[in-house]
Amino acid sequence: MRTLIVNGLVVTPTGEIRADLLIEQGKIAGILTPGGQLPAADELIDASGLIVMPGTIDAHTHFTAAHDFPELELREGTQGAAAHGVTTIIEMPHSLPPVTTVDSFLARREMLASSCCVDFALWAGLDGNNVSQLAKMQQAGAIAFKAFLCSDSADGAASDEKGLPRLNDDSLLRAMRELACFNGLIGVHAENHDILIGASRELRAAGRSDNRAIALAGPEIAETEAVGRVLHFARQTGVRTHIVHVSSAEAVRMITAARPAARVTCETCPHYLLLDVEDLVRIGANTRCSPPLRPRPVVNALWQRVHSGEIDLLASDHYPCTPAQKQTGQHGIWDAVKGLTGVETLGPLFFSEGHIRRALPLAEVARMTARGPAQVFQLWPQKGAIALGADADLALYDPQANWTVSGEKFHGLGKWSAFDGIRCRGNVVRTLIRGITVFRAGEMQVAPGFGQFLTRTGYSPVLSGG
Repeated sequence: MRTLIVNGLVVTPTGEIRADLLIEQGKIAGILTPGGQLPAADELIDASGLIVMPGTIDAHTHFTAAHDFPELELREGTQGAAAHGVTTIIEMPHSLPPVTTVDSFLARREMLASSCCVDFALWAGLDGNNVSQLAKMQQAGAIAFKAFLCSDSADGAASDEKGLPRLNDDSLLRAMRELACFNGLIGVHAENHDILIGASRELRAAGRSDNRAIALAGPEIAETEAVGRVLHFARQTGVRTHIVHVSSAEAVRMITAARPAARVTCETCPHYLLLDVEDLVRIGANTRCSPPLRPRPVVNALWQRVHSGEIDLLASDHYPCTPAQKQTGQHGIWDAVKGLTGVETLGPLFFSEGHIRRALPLAEVARMTARGPAQVFQLWPQKGAIALGADADLALYDPQANWTVSGEKFHGLGKWSAFDGIRCRGNVVRTLIRGITVFRAGEMQVAPGFGQFLTRTGYSPVLSGG
């Protein structure tokens, strides 16, 4: 099938251009100068007044961790992803059971294959006891391996049956050495466990259950110390290292300074760029996340790192628990589930805040939401850009569309948002994955199971558990 997209403003890695796109067999087959003779096509899409962006790759989602209906959440939640320009998700290993063995990885892969409306890749998890499984999970298609340096439990155990335990320094170093043997990627939740436990214990002992106590229980120094330690291990082992959900501009500075001696990348999230600790105080449970929201000067400094190009990618850290799960219990906000919904707001919020309000070039928006994650997770050049030969994963934005975030309108069970009430400009009106329209005119065009499994470009996974 051949498709033509005409009259749009196309965002390529080098900038925005007026161009027509020819799509053939799911790939970008031509980037054509407008006004010329158009080739024959089976489908013509008029993108007049629209901006044609590469589809968003959300490298940090937790669809299967938030509740007991993972298939339902994957079906409905990835519909919401597609409706807002996300064409690929990379799902974290939190599930029942956590993905720490080849068997659990293969079971999770089958679940997503039958449920996802968008393309998908999978993280595996590190639990301190599964070093012998890592190469096998990589062979089965694991795109990266998640490590936690902290836990809500003082003894470092997993906070719940779907989670991962804290890795001590010995386990972390051993895992990094093993992953370096086959050029694997480790993703690290970098906060100092002892600092977090000590701060939380002191605040609870003082009877603090107010919203601001959550911010005080996760001081920035816990993040920067852990990042520094990870960078040292990364330099010593040579392993590809990715620091997830960075909330601290100082941590980004440290990561930037460590390059190229360490092969390290980092991500941040929209909530660390749009919200601050005063929003946490005002809103409460719906803004509880880890690391916590930071003071406004830290947020402003983080934006400076965005504008300087030091942050590799933007991810949602989507955690679609139900509104009831987010409600506080007898111990106030300490009982609120950590994590924010975000896959439906990831691209449009960044388009509105980053490009419209803060004049971030469209090519930079595309780098952080598409090319950056594709390169970090080695999906490039199949994914991540509007370029010849790449998959035709596209999000068509109406830059004049005005809308207000309303979590109750989200797909899936996570019908709430920390961004409720934020007014935005620019929204997705059509999404294509591999040249096929999956969303348009407010309606899904494909069924669950449409999404394809992805792994490192040029790497062929074993497709059975034999």
